[in-house]
Amino acid sequence: MIGIRPFDVLIFGDGKPFNAEERVFRESGFFINPIPVVSGLNKVTGKKLNLEFISIAKGENLYFKAPIDIKAVKDGKDGNNRVIKPVVSKLDNVITEENLEYFLDYQTSEKMEDLNGYLKDEEYIKYLKDEEISLNTELLRPHKELRTGIEIDRSTRTTKEGHLFTQTFIRFEEDVYFYVKPSEDLNIDTVIVGGESKLSVVIKKDRDLTERLLKEKENIKSIVRKTGFFKLILLSPTNKVLEIEGAKIIAKVLGKPFIYSSWIKLPNDTTGFPTRIFRLIPEGSVVYYKVEDQNKIDEIFDKYYLKPAYYELEYPYFDIKNPTGFGLSIIGALNLNKGGQG
Repeated sequence: MIGIRPFDVLIFGDGKPFNAEERVFRESGFFINPIPVVSGLNKVTGKKLNLEFISIAKGENLYFKAPIDIKAVKDGKDGNNRVIKPVVSKLDNVITEENLEYFLDYQTSEKMEDLNGYLKDEEYIKYLKDEEISLNTELLRPHKELRTGIEIDRSTRTTKEGHLFTQTFIRFEEDVYFYVKPSEDLNIDTVIVGGESKLSVVIKKDRDLTERLLKEKENIKSIVRKTGFFKLILLSPTNKVLEIEGAKIIAKVLGKPFIYSSWIKLPNDTTGFPTRIFRLIPEGSVVYYKVEDQNKIDEIFDKYYLKPAYYELEYPYFDIKNPTGFGLSIIGALNLNKGGQG
């Protein structure tokens, strides 16, 4: 287990080809993207590594994108946000486009917003156990920073006329870092992550920071056995909502899909080439399931609880034998008799 802390701001491309002569603005959007991390690790080690886990962290706590089935509304009394979660209700004699059995009702007419931040693991565990989340919970948010750049002609080491552009960089608080579990133990001190060859320091972590979540696995599983329902939450983007053997999809709350492409290098290839375009479902998306075979619950938890396995096979990033860290998911309890305002 290692931490990767950037020395400076980072840029993560928006999936569109960038040419400074054709585009004057380059957007950088942050999400838990394992590709810049695993690419940087592969480059510095000369290996082809897989990622078993990736998140952002601060101190000894992990942070995950707040699930988008919980919302925030402004309290008219003091102006603070309060967190609400939906009541899950059965559809009676109603046929929907996808023929889902349940719908989500937030039971409020007030304007709702996504929490739109990264939730501390201690609060995230409350969500997974279907408990109330603190109204004053800490949320980590990346900050965007505008900078102006100009393309350099490497052959002459001079600037290129007409190639001036503006781009957004991503900045977190100084003590925020990426927490990563590569498929092998690594002995490295620095790594290049993201566009423009930004240097990051590697922090050795003796303690497994996923311990808090792993200790709750059996508790959450026991709740699922009693209620017969669960929800699967994406901790990193994926390419498809999956049918799970022994369970049935009854509802879902998905973030807006986005287009993603990246750069791939083959052995002995110094330049590389862009990958095909992927349409990804963002982290924080939630899929609700009804258990149809109690004997499959152990198997479902072993496969999808804190594992990068929730995706459909699509080369090169969604390779079942060589997971890159996309499709990382976790399972939460779902009690249909609870819900509503926190």
